[in-house]
Amino acid sequence: MSIGPTDGTISVLLVEDNPGDRRLIELTLAEVSQPRFSVRSSDRLSGALAELKRGGVDVVLLDLSLPDSEGISTFHRLRQSAQSVPVVVMSGLEDTEVALAAVEAGAQDYLPKSAVDEQLLVRALQYAMRRGRAIRGSG
Repeated sequence: MSIGPTDGTISVLLVEDNPGDRRLIELTLAEVSQPRFSVRSSDRLSGALAELKRGGVDVVLLDLSLPDSEGISTFHRLRQSAQSVPVVVMSGLEDTEVALAAVEAGAQDYLPKSAVDEQLLVRALQYAMRRGRAIRGSG
């Protein structure tokens, strides 16, 4: 059962300004054979918003600390521009209150960077898409 587009590839918009973290996530997702992931990335919120306007994004993986936006307001600004795209917030911050605020505001999940491995990342992205579809279907 495919959960992404018709070819089964899930389009991820990775919003991450740390080159090392961005590369690690890109490599991790490139190694996954099922489902397949296509990753576009931006190191700024402004670039992410432009990518979302182009369309074709299935799920966003969002760092909350960017050069042009910081904290929970990063999520709020992205959500305003892309209300129907599921978002998984990922941050180096181990702040439970920020995690809860992001989820209460509509994020599908929150992953501390220190806890992310391939299995957790893939599962979070897949579940985020499914939750997003369920919410859109009931609304």
